[in-house]
Amino acid sequence: MNYASNTRRPNPAAMLGALGIPAAIGALLVVGLAVTVVVTPEPPRPKGEMITEAPLPPPPPPTPDANPRTNPNAAPTTTLTPIPPRADMLPVDLGRADPVSTLPGTGDLVGPVDFGIPGPTPSALPFDPVGANPRGRPGTWVTNADYRPRWIREDLTGSASFRLSIDAAGKVTGCTITRSTGHAALDTATCELVTKRARFDAARDGNDKPVAGTYANTVTWAIPE
Repeated sequence: MNYASNTRRPNPAAMLGALGIPAAIGALLVVGLAVTVVVTPEPPRPKGEMITEAPLPPPPPPTPDANPRTNPNAAPTTTLTPIPPRADMLPVDLGRADPVSTLPGTGDLVGPVDFGIPGPTPSALPFDPVGANPRGRPGTWVTNADYRPRWIREDLTGSASFRLSIDAAGKVTGCTITRSTGHAALDTATCELVTKRARFDAARDGNDKPVAGTYANTVTWAIPE
């Protein structure tokens, strides 16, 4: 009886081995199910591309340097600084024909300002121009014998100033009374007598050429004693 019992007693090592194999297989299944396999995709292959060389645009022209310190060929520039007017400056007018100006606030008259600018030089002429020159004595053009008795009775007196127009031949071509005696008869007689009796050497220009001119004088009408 004892023998039979001893031979049928289970073997602990065999039992552990029988139990360990299924446990190991189960563990492997569990681990295999828990692992996730990640597949890395293949990177794309680089593609070749032909690059055509393009010409670069030309550079812009250099901007001229106006600074004479850095550019010796630069044109010189001048900066004008306006001068503020002062109270003591004269009101100079260079374009108007006013010969006299007035200082502001004083009322004093100031003559034209001379800036020392030379005027046009007159052309050199071989002769000096001369005016018409009377021949003989102008006092003989009107005499006491020209006083009419009626004018003496009416006491007509006075001085008549006249101006004569003379042509290039020295002949009187016109007479104008510039100051009257106050009596038309005496004024008319003055021009009539002078025009008839006066003779002249004609005026001459700078080339000594005869030209037209004028002559002025005065006749005094006084009752002879």
